[in-house]
Amino acid sequence: MRKRILITLSIFLLSLLAVFFMVKFQKREKLVKVERREVQKVVYASGYVEPEDYLVIKSEVSGRVEKLLVREGDRVKKGQLMAVLSHEDLVAAEEELLQRLKLVEERLKEDSPYLTALKSRVDDARIQVDQTERELRRREELAAKGLIPSEQLEKYRTAYERAVHLLREAEASYRDTVESLRRERNILRYQLQRVREDIDKRFVRSPVDGLVLKRFVSEGSYVNHLSQDNKLFAVSGSQKNQVLLELDEDYAGLVKEGQKVLLTLDAFPGKVWQGVVYKVESLVDRSRRVMTVKVKAELPENVPVHASVSAQILVERKYALLIPAYAYKDGKVIKYEKVRKVELPVKVGNNYDGYLEVLEGLKEGDLLVVPP
Repeated sequence: MRKRILITLSIFLLSLLAVFFMVKFQKREKLVKVERREVQKVVYASGYVEPEDYLVIKSEVSGRVEKLLVREGDRVKKGQLMAVLSHEDLVAAEEELLQRLKLVEERLKEDSPYLTALKSRVDDARIQVDQTERELRRREELAAKGLIPSEQLEKYRTAYERAVHLLREAEASYRDTVESLRRERNILRYQLQRVREDIDKRFVRSPVDGLVLKRFVSEGSYVNHLSQDNKLFAVSGSQKNQVLLELDEDYAGLVKEGQKVLLTLDAFPGKVWQGVVYKVESLVDRSRRVMTVKVKAELPENVPVHASVSAQILVERKYALLIPAYAYKDGKVIKYEKVRKVELPVKVGNNYDGYLEVLEGLKEGDLLVVPP
């Protein structure tokens, strides 16, 4: 009986001691549970709103703006005249080329005085050849009979050969002159076409049906088409908007088409819109180390063009085992197993807002000891 009382007393004292240490332990440290939660990884970017068919109309030529025929907010049709640049010198050049072309074409007519004179020279030379040839043949017959000396025959032969030479010269001159006139006509036609194309570029027309968003110049302004300041108008060909985001190139491998995007606009504080990435540009701006990401979203119709946008691109969404980052130190955690603590090596992955993803070493429901 006494022995049983001693055993019971010992068990009771051990229980009190365990409770004492547990209470003391809980006062100094606390426990956290390894949990499986849904996590999201986002990439932040900023950008602006732009119409899907946003066009900047630039001048293809240099010149002074003579007329502006549309204002900001006007609706325009495709092909509608929007502005006229100075072109007086080109009109003068066109007139000069037309006069020269007219003269050349007149000379190329079969019955023109110019070609008639050249033909007459050829005809006269041909008559001379026929005449000297007949005289030469008669002299050859006389010489064969011994009626005239050979010197006289040679004189007629020389006259005939010279007549043939002059005929060939006249024919060559006629051919060369006609060919030269044709070449000149082709050159003048080409130059005239170029001048007219240049004149046409001075009449700036809308490439689409749309809305004039901005006018970059005023009447009297000089536009240099070789500089960056050659913009004339900004036109929207569509009422649908898109968002252009500038993404740091470090995140280029994370962002893909089809990912969801949360958008906020400075013009509409407190509101959030959801969009979708539909294009990731492959060209990186080397000076700024950014690339363009295009997002489709149902934005308000009255959103200003080029309104500032902040975006969160959802690049990853999954369920993962998580532990607080402060429970992890030097590659290890302290695991609580009933009444004892065990230091375990753990492999972790990404950090999600202060929580580390557990890759190896723990399971869901495990308890970790962390500072209070």
